[in-house]
Amino acid sequence: MATPHRRKGPDGLQKAFLYLILLDWFMLFYISTEMRHMTFRHGVLASLMLTMFNLILVNLCFRRARRSGDTYLLYPVIAGALLSFILMCYFFFFD
Repeated sequence: MATPHRRKGPDGLQKAFLYLILLDWFMLFYISTEMRHMTFRHGVLASLMLTMFNLILVNLCFRRARRSGDTYLLYPVIAGALLSFILMCYFFFFD
């Protein structure tokens, strides 16, 4: 009888998801450093796009973590979404 093939390491979708989390943190870092130099229009667009990206990423994260038991992925995604919300509030109210 043939034995089932066991995969070693994470699958391609898992790697792509981890790269999306890294991209989210790089975008957060870039926007937080360049926020002072943005016009209001560019700040609003950057905040909206970052918020949409984080909402999509949180939705994917909850689906992925529920299905495969990778709950450790929730922490950087939730922290990134909260930081995005704080940056957006800071831009609209204090800048």
